[in-house]
Amino acid sequence: MAPIGGWRRRRHRASATFDIGDWTKRERGEKRSTTASGLLIDTAVKRKRSTRLQLKTIPEELVFEILIRLPVKSLVRFKTVSKAWQAIISDPFFIRAQLGCSKQRQRQDPSSFLITPQVLLEPDCTAEDYGVKAMSTDIHFYRWNLREFDCSSSTTTLTCRRRFPDGEFGAVSHLAHCDGLVLLPTSTKAYVFNPATGDAVALPASQRNMLRNVMPLPAGLGLDASTGRYKVARFFFRSRKIKRGGIVQMGIEVFTINGGGEGDNGSSWRETLVDPPYPVVSAQTGTQCQGHLLFFIDKRNQEHPPNGLLCFSLQDETFGVTLFPSNMEPTVDDEDICVKELDGELCCTYLSKSSQQLLIWMTRDALDPQWACRYVINLPYKCHPMASLGSMASLGSGGILLRRGNFIFRYDFEVNGIIEDEMFDMSKDLFYLGTGKDTLGHVWKNVSWFDTICYSESLIPITQAYRPRV
Repeated sequence: MAPIGGWRRRRHRASATFDIGDWTKRERGEKRSTTASGLLIDTAVKRKRSTRLQLKTIPEELVFEILIRLPVKSLVRFKTVSKAWQAIISDPFFIRAQLGCSKQRQRQDPSSFLITPQVLLEPDCTAEDYGVKAMSTDIHFYRWNLREFDCSSSTTTLTCRRRFPDGEFGAVSHLAHCDGLVLLPTSTKAYVFNPATGDAVALPASQRNMLRNVMPLPAGLGLDASTGRYKVARFFFRSRKIKRGGIVQMGIEVFTINGGGEGDNGSSWRETLVDPPYPVVSAQTGTQCQGHLLFFIDKRNQEHPPNGLLCFSLQDETFGVTLFPSNMEPTVDDEDICVKELDGELCCTYLSKSSQQLLIWMTRDALDPQWACRYVINLPYKCHPMASLGSMASLGSGGILLRRGNFIFRYDFEVNGIIEDEMFDMSKDLFYLGTGKDTLGHVWKNVSWFDTICYSESLIPITQAYRPRV
């Protein structure tokens, strides 16, 4: 990739100009010499000034196709090349095209992950002892590339770091991810990040929640495909006290990232017209799939709760119920089930207590599911899938990437087992590199858990006006 210094600005040209002479010099690493008068003279340029080859212009269509394949970090820098390039890279059509390219690469070869260590403030305390000061407010996002599955030398690179004032929030929930944006629900506010661009925004605290709670409110992040906008949905308690029988009444509010349509104030939370038909389990992060957010229902003290998930539509902001597989074992509790989005489908995973096998059910329709048992894995313990490895996967085809606690490993369907050399402990086998001169990295300590996301980077803005093309 050409360094930024190799590109020249041209104020009055609509197309980009690329100086091959400067680029080849920088690629060869040729040095500059200093004359007695203190002037810097580029020896390579001086030697080849008469024969320098310049590619005057590059067609805008070709520039577009090249740029959408570049890393977001480079694209952010390339905005300064010229007004034409800034217009191209900032255009909503380009942003969607870059995102599509990024997601396609990740589907074909799921090797890009985002890791955030959630660090305990007091390592000897339990979660109940923390109160509102449970977790560190220094948030790190590390990029992990698994193209080379080598437990002895794997490293991650710090992509984004945001340090909030001590005590700004206490407990945190698991991260949510959608199209390169990341949601962090906390005990006070919810935060949205774009780790690739370094943008972050703190959403206002809830003014509707009436029940004092030191744990984060249930929340989720997803895309409203009808408008092309991203929404954060958050539950709140309508009463200061829990009613007799332990039943709580909840509402839900929505925040639209970068504003909304007519009548939608994007700078504040908006209460939905309809309340959820069931309360949901507190301190959970919703699963985003196909324009819906799915939450586990709080079935305590419910007479006939449905055996499924509460489904919230981001488009029309209404509710439904996504039932679990009908032939699922009756002894399986909600606490035994892991629900997530996998390859664009809704995935339901649990350990069969009778066969001692891991069953992975999947459906293409999150609202009206037609479940199919896609994988049966001979493992006697609970874990959940992170990515399926297709024919183009660099980690090996015919398998699936699984996680159990801090361990990540590949299950090979050809041998029906785990590849022992490919089991990875994120707390011990991974080195976390910082910026600048931090070339050795370090191992995190006092970590409660590692949030690990199958990550597709994007240019989606969260701190400036954005008018998506639907």
